[in-house]
Amino acid sequence: MLRSKSFFTAFIIIESFFALSSVFGSDFKHKALDIDWPTFMAEQDLQWNRLPVDYFDGPFVGNGLFGAIVFKDDKVSNTLRFEIGRSDVYDHRDDGTTLGHARIRLPIGQMLLTPKGKITASSMRMDLWNAELRGELKTTEGVLTFRCFVPRAEKVIIIQLSSEGNENQATCYFRPQQGDSQRYLVKRNKEKGLVYKGNPLVTNKELDHYPVTEQTLLCGSDYATTWKEIQTSHSDLEKWDRTILVTVANCFGDNTKTPYGSSQKAVDTLKEIEGRSIQAMVLAHRTWWHAYYPKSYILVPDKKIEKFFWVQMYKLGSATRPEGPVIDLMGPWFKPSVWAALWMNLNVQLTYSTLGLTNHLDLEDPLYRLIERHQDQLIENVPEKFRADCSAVSNPVGYDEMKGNVFITDDPNSKQSMNLIVLPWLMQNFYVYNQRVGDEARLRTSIYPLMRRTFSVYLHILYVGKDGKYHIPLTYSDEYGVAQNTSLNLALAKWGFTTLIECANRLNISDPLLPKWKHVLANLAALPIDPATGIMIGDNVPFIKSHRHYSHLFAVWPLHTLDVDREPLMRPIVEQSINHFTSLEGDNCMFKYTGASSLWSSVGNGDQALAWLKRALVLLPRDSNKPVPTVGENTLYSENGWPTFESPIAASRDILDMLLQDDDGKLKVFPALPSSWKDVVFYNLRAQGGKVVSAERKDGKTVWVDIQPAQ
Repeated sequence: MLRSKSFFTAFIIIESFFALSSVFGSDFKHKALDIDWPTFMAEQDLQWNRLPVDYFDGPFVGNGLFGAIVFKDDKVSNTLRFEIGRSDVYDHRDDGTTLGHARIRLPIGQMLLTPKGKITASSMRMDLWNAELRGELKTTEGVLTFRCFVPRAEKVIIIQLSSEGNENQATCYFRPQQGDSQRYLVKRNKEKGLVYKGNPLVTNKELDHYPVTEQTLLCGSDYATTWKEIQTSHSDLEKWDRTILVTVANCFGDNTKTPYGSSQKAVDTLKEIEGRSIQAMVLAHRTWWHAYYPKSYILVPDKKIEKFFWVQMYKLGSATRPEGPVIDLMGPWFKPSVWAALWMNLNVQLTYSTLGLTNHLDLEDPLYRLIERHQDQLIENVPEKFRADCSAVSNPVGYDEMKGNVFITDDPNSKQSMNLIVLPWLMQNFYVYNQRVGDEARLRTSIYPLMRRTFSVYLHILYVGKDGKYHIPLTYSDEYGVAQNTSLNLALAKWGFTTLIECANRLNISDPLLPKWKHVLANLAALPIDPATGIMIGDNVPFIKSHRHYSHLFAVWPLHTLDVDREPLMRPIVEQSINHFTSLEGDNCMFKYTGASSLWSSVGNGDQALAWLKRALVLLPRDSNKPVPTVGENTLYSENGWPTFESPIAASRDILDMLLQDDDGKLKVFPALPSSWKDVVFYNLRAQGGKVVSAERKDGKTVWVDIQPAQ
């Protein structure tokens, strides 16, 4: 948080045996970053010497809107499946159907590649540097070589083939999928009484000599897929015999004037693409990616962890774009799921937790523009009596919206609990993002007013108890249960009021609420503590059952309102609380372990942070009959069979938390390195205050640190 009118007051804490003068003295030598990027990134590629079996195993490509993921088809034998995805293909009906079915991602279909002969061997490589998939299928009739990529600036997926022997007779065709709620299809036997009306049946037709699959929606729009094989002109760079172009048009997602007409739009897109050079698209695509990776750099001694980190950077680059949709639980890829939407009580926040630190702020911004774009919805979500000064949103939300009514009451004796986590945590993310960007005007005109409305909810619900302290009535602690004085909401309220005061001082705003914020902070109830278990869920509710969500520990991380450096007497309680959180077996989801890693990093314990990161990355056997939560072979995460995008990204944030921390006006370089990590280097990590930080550690000692203003 800010301590002066400048964007950052840096108190540099360097974990090293060297004094600061040794690091910043006259003999200081900042070694320039000199990396052979193609070679380095090739070492991070994922490779297969077999056919990937499913969504959590296959290589993937994407451009922030379109995506494809490749694996063995489960319906047609001897066939490779390219699952087609587009991030904004959502149902958006508003007919009283529950949100989990009314406004969620819809399936598109698959391109299927069937060789002439029987597949006898296969190999694939996910080329991170060039953001493309290459593979080879050996068959009883010859060899089929293929490449798949999604040009960065285009609305098309490109599959290219070359062949030997009789594999020039391999077939490639599109199989459409009916556009209905996948949540309903997989849960209809569990959701008793649910009445769901499916969308009209998908139709196939020909338009201007192009095969088109059209899905009309009950809500009054459509989306359409078309594909075409074109003759490939061989370039000096590549020789492909066949090129297949695939596009999906979505008038609703494109915000066109009319909701219908996606079929013609799809055909027009392919016509335009056909007339252009594939090689030129390849070069433009690679130019973007080759500029993307060098914006920051890390090198750690554990090569498995290092590879995992760079695959996550590839995944993030594939899943978002500055002008694109917010990343949901699947990104631009698709799989039938019960969670095919935007969950905002943890998932979205963790998804975007790495982009700012790694200096990709343009890719983080779509989340905050979503908030700014729908401020009217945030106001309408609260009961009418609170709309003059409050905003909130519930969980989940659909595509390009922030709709979701939130129950709020100023009755301290209400027996109905309030679920408040979403917008306060999003605004903490938004504020930290802007601290890295340094946009004073946006802070004044957008962030500060939004924060003011967000945290005014707490001003309405707080009440003064007999002890003279401000208390929080019955609220929900995600996803554990309800209590009075939930530690989650005490921490959110403390962070919000503290930050609002600092912003008002910095912006020279004489806010009439300043005295109230200060009074609440000075008299806010303390976090409830249980001597046996540590920080509690809330009053009279200790953490006694295993659970994945660490919402009761938000004061420690990510909010840092409880800092053991400022409050050293609290360190035993904090460490006890983190230990207890992971000591209860069960609900062993990946983000439980990534959360434990970041929590340990926040108190400077790198060995524990590394231990829990390694547990998060354990690859467990996957059985479709008894699914377990595990990261997949391709680093996508299976939450008992359903994809959730955020957990592997949270693991990449764990790595960064060991290298650099920038909370509470302090810049901590190498704050939580594991004792086994003697040689570590990072370049151009983006800290709050608009600082770009680089540092190196050799033989367990920090040898140089460089801090520069962002350009």
